[in-house]
Amino acid sequence: MNIEQIRKDTPGVLLLKHFNNAGSSLITQQVLDATQQFINADAITGGYRLVAEKEKEINQFYHQAAKLINASTDEIALTQNASSSLNLALYAIPFQKGDVILTTELEYGNNFVNYLHLRDKKGVEIRIFKHDLNGNFDVQAFEKMIDDKVKLIAITHIPTSSGMVVPVEAIGEIAKKYNILYMIDACQSIGQIPFDVEKIGCDFATATSRKYLRGGRGLGFLYVRKSVIEQLEPVFLEVSYAYWQNADSYQLNKSIKMFETWEKPYALMMGFTAALKYANDLGMENIWNRIQLIANYLRDQLRTVEGVTVQDIGQVQGGIVTFTKAGISPEDLQKHLQYFNINTSVAGRFSSVLDMDKRNLVAANRASIHYYNTKVEIDFLIDKLR
Repeated sequence: MNIEQIRKDTPGVLLLKHFNNAGSSLITQQVLDATQQFINADAITGGYRLVAEKEKEINQFYHQAAKLINASTDEIALTQNASSSLNLALYAIPFQKGDVILTTELEYGNNFVNYLHLRDKKGVEIRIFKHDLNGNFDVQAFEKMIDDKVKLIAITHIPTSSGMVVPVEAIGEIAKKYNILYMIDACQSIGQIPFDVEKIGCDFATATSRKYLRGGRGLGFLYVRKSVIEQLEPVFLEVSYAYWQNADSYQLNKSIKMFETWEKPYALMMGFTAALKYANDLGMENIWNRIQLIANYLRDQLRTVEGVTVQDIGQVQGGIVTFTKAGISPEDLQKHLQYFNINTSVAGRFSSVLDMDKRNLVAANRASIHYYNTKVEIDFLIDKLR
């Protein structure tokens, strides 16, 4: 990878050391240009006319997203973010009383509170697979939790509270074997690690623009496998896919469009398309290799700092690096680093209650790296930690 060129494409690196990519990455100049150019054109053309004239360019979003995850364009819906994507898909599944959602202790807060809501409103049961304290994931033990009541397997691919990568392909084989719906929260993984829906075998996957894909805030996408769409029920209806026939009836077109709204933030969408193209052009294998290289360098350097404990778990670890430092709260440490224009974040208990409680953590510092980060930046971070 041409890191020098990549950093030239990233205006923010001139001003700060950005280690909060699991929160919101620095956007590229290409994303910025695509967004601004569309807004400028809107100002002198008018929104409806511009969208009609730019239909081909707008549809590139679906092509770039589908290419990134090896899907079809008619399996991609534009959404507000990864959480809204998951909510739309989750509530479209026709759950019955006694159905089971099988998930793990690594599940993200938004996801789990909605499982609890379905438990309270529909009588759905939540079944939780437990890994060991080191994050070892026993796939055979996971399979033993399957029975004929399991309606959905729901997995967070890379949790927000550690660098662990869950073996989603092995779980996909189990889902296929027992013909169970399979949903992946890929909010932290799409854009960081190669994600192929055919290899994984998932029926649903969620993504966000602002994190590892390096797009602007306020957008995401939802993947839904074509073969399962017919068995789903939309959470709401819009005239773009629910045709109003007369005073007493409408006709529902069940397609991926039932997860979209008719009105879209087209300028942000053009920026998101530029971000997707940037990732596709770099190649996800190249991105993943670079992220692992830099993240492992950061973990090694953190272990040399007195009082610092790296809190990451799992056999395979990605770009999210969590740690604590004795004698200072994660919040105060974050503020200390920010004084030196080092952006990090705090992983709080609220986002990963089961995982954090299991490891007796109330909070941890999180330095989430991306391919544009350098060892020089990491050395600067380590110096300020010392």
